[in-house]
Amino acid sequence: MIPIDGDMLGFLWATGAVLFASKPQLRKNSKPIPVRYQRELLEDSQLTEQQRKYIAPLDAQLATLGFLPFYTLRVTNYGSNLVRGYQNPSDPASCTLTIVEVKTNVKGVTGVKNSQVVNFTTRFSGGNELVTRNMALKSVLEQPEYKIVQDCRNTTNLAALKKTHDAKAATLGTPVSPPRDIRSVIEEFDKDHDRYNKYQVQQGAYRLNAQNDAYLLTDKVFNRGIQNFFNPFAKRISLTTALFSVLVGAVLPLYGILKLAPAAADSFGPGSARSVLHPATLAILACYVLTGVILGFIAESQSYVWVMLVTYIPAHLIAGWTFGGFPFSSVAFAVSYYVCQAKRKRQLILQT
Repeated sequence: MIPIDGDMLGFLWATGAVLFASKPQLRKNSKPIPVRYQRELLEDSQLTEQQRKYIAPLDAQLATLGFLPFYTLRVTNYGSNLVRGYQNPSDPASCTLTIVEVKTNVKGVTGVKNSQVVNFTTRFSGGNELVTRNMALKSVLEQPEYKIVQDCRNTTNLAALKKTHDAKAATLGTPVSPPRDIRSVIEEFDKDHDRYNKYQVQQGAYRLNAQNDAYLLTDKVFNRGIQNFFNPFAKRISLTTALFSVLVGAVLPLYGILKLAPAAADSFGPGSARSVLHPATLAILACYVLTGVILGFIAESQSYVWVMLVTYIPAHLIAGWTFGGFPFSSVAFAVSYYVCQAKRKRQLILQT
């Protein structure tokens, strides 16, 4: 028989909370999407030094591809964001860099996230468009038939991203030259925004609010978000990072369980399973805390399911159920979360 330990109780509680109590919080935290975006054009001199440093490596990569900065703007009526457009006069593709920062507060627990996405877009004479992007998260929205999307998740080599885009674009027909002036760019943005939002309404992902000036996410989208909680791969991470986190999550806890704890028990006597303060239990706990620090700082692991997979399952498969019922993996997750949040707060460039 498998005994019920603290980690299993914690995971069952979290699962129940997500399944049965998370929708009201999701509705509260989701921001209405304006029917019409309000935009503010920015000169590079208006960007902060931190923002310029953040953008500079991306500018350099795109410059080697012939794409130079064309405009920088922010949408003033929808969150913290920065959009930077690039153009290459000899290339039918356009390029945008979008930086979004999100801050949430769930029952007093503040979470922040900074994300950047580079899109290469080519439009075709039949009305279709190809988008190749390096967005890390799996989308919870519907994908229109006219928009062909290639997700190259977490690709940091923009030359490789553009090569993937060009290979697909060559098979799709005659490209249409993108807008070459800022007024035409904004008109194209507004047209795309309206077309995309109306499609989401038709698919049941959006609905208009009572004032008809913004779209609200529906439960269809929230249900997909809840599904992503249980999908440890909803946020795509590189194979190297995944293997590293699996290695750390398996090896460090087992080292504490199989090596440090027996040594502490020999030195201080038995009873590690009965007392949280026993040196053997503290040795195991220290290894789980260190695991959480590494996962949070290097792997940025914030998924409870992922941390449970890499720390709970290997430990119990190899060491059995003899090292106590303390919620060690839950502690590793909590440490991972707060370490990752501290790191992300230092990376914010749009909000303090």
